[in-house]
Amino acid sequence: MTDLPQLVGMLDAIALPALGIWALVWSKICQGEDARRAERQFLLVLVVITIVTLRTVINCDDVWLVHTMTLAMMIVGALAIPNQDASVAL
Repeated sequence: MTDLPQLVGMLDAIALPALGIWALVWSKICQGEDARRAERQFLLVLVVITIVTLRTVINCDDVWLVHTMTLAMMIVGALAIPNQDASVAL
């Protein structure tokens, strides 16, 4: 049986990167009013991941690389992956 610190550590290493990936993908595939809501959710998740990454790096936790890669993936993905309305911008 796992204790609470192990469970929190597993959630920290699995759930937060999954949430970041989900927010990025969702913000890229939505259209219209849903796209605006998804972009706000993406920005909120990006801020949370940034704070968690800073906390993890400062404390020298074991999952600092996972959080750093998640943050990098979210930033690069937001810039590199085109939105559904990319043809309108051209």
